[in-house]
Amino acid sequence: MLNNDFFYITESDFSAPAPLARIALNPEHEIYKAHFPGEPITPGVCQIQIVSELLSLCLNAKTFLTDIKNVKYLSVISPLRTTALTVIFKKMELAEETCSISAQIEGDGRIFSKLSMTFHVVRNSSDI
Repeated sequence: MLNNDFFYITESDFSAPAPLARIALNPEHEIYKAHFPGEPITPGVCQIQIVSELLSLCLNAKTFLTDIKNVKYLSVISPLRTTALTVIFKKMELAEETCSISAQIEGDGRIFSKLSMTFHVVRNSSDI
């Protein structure tokens, strides 16, 4: 889990037509010391994990990534220059045990990433 360590939720509205969360990055996190020393950037895999964790909170269920349809990294996220980000779920299609989403990570008037992914949704342990 990256929540409450790598990033912190500062505000959320998961009931909105386009659910969203505003987050703050932790520029002192250990990941940034290796990626990259002196000029840290947020790894793509961490961006995917942030969206995954926020989806779980939005659905109030465990989610497991099953398919990445498309991910576009449009701009580098430096935790030194951009600490406040907004993750918006532009599209969310929820079926019985799956959820397909299109999300955006944005901040400072820019779109940093666009992600389209599918998740297995576990509402109780018998669904695993």
